[in-house]
Amino acid sequence: MKKLLLIFGILISGVIFTNNVKAQDCDFYFPFEKGTIVETTNYDKKNKETSKTYQKVLDYSKSNGVTEVKIENKIEAKDADSVITQEFSVRCENGEFYINMDSYLNQETMSAYQAMQIEVDADNMTIPANVSKGQSLNDGRVSATILNSGIKVLTITVVIKNRKVDGFEKVTTPAGTFDCVKISYDMEMKMLFKIKASATQWFAKGVGVVKSENYNKKGKLESTSMITKITK
Repeated sequence: MKKLLLIFGILISGVIFTNNVKAQDCDFYFPFEKGTIVETTNYDKKNKETSKTYQKVLDYSKSNGVTEVKIENKIEAKDADSVITQEFSVRCENGEFYINMDSYLNQETMSAYQAMQIEVDADNMTIPANVSKGQSLNDGRVSATILNSGIKVLTITVVIKNRKVDGFEKVTTPAGTFDCVKISYDMEMKMLFKIKASATQWFAKGVGVVKSENYNKKGKLESTSMITKITK
């Protein structure tokens, strides 16, 4: 009887251990060391710098299999004195990295309504652990409803679809060389009218989006961005 109880206990421990490992098996596509600042430089289609984005890790937590990082996001325009600042979180849960959907809203457009009430609703995109070339990923959606004294002024909706893992590449920027997973997708933005576009992003574990390219509906390059500095 003691042997049976011991074997049963070992089996149960093994199941619990396996489940804990699976729950924590996640590829985190963002820095998680507190105080880390990632500088990204944004360019127009003529490769002229338009702005810089600074993402600073404010806090890191891990509890019940969920890893979460709080971020301060600051955008500084090249030819203007305006600075747009916001905070958001990214997390890993059940083996999937959840992407912050707010980043797909044009922050310069949103800043024009910062004095009004903004309600955001999103269906999150994820990147599962151990992705493979050719793998299809889930769609995403984010909507921002702008209200003035409780009256709806405008709704901005961005839909991301046809996400696909194109492969794995090394990407070199002024911040270094990174091992990346390359993901492409189609995008639709609806405000007063609908705009169709597409994009490709290169994600590195422990870093985030190393590089991105945005194209119009005809496939012509409209803008790019890349990490230019990482400070710890």
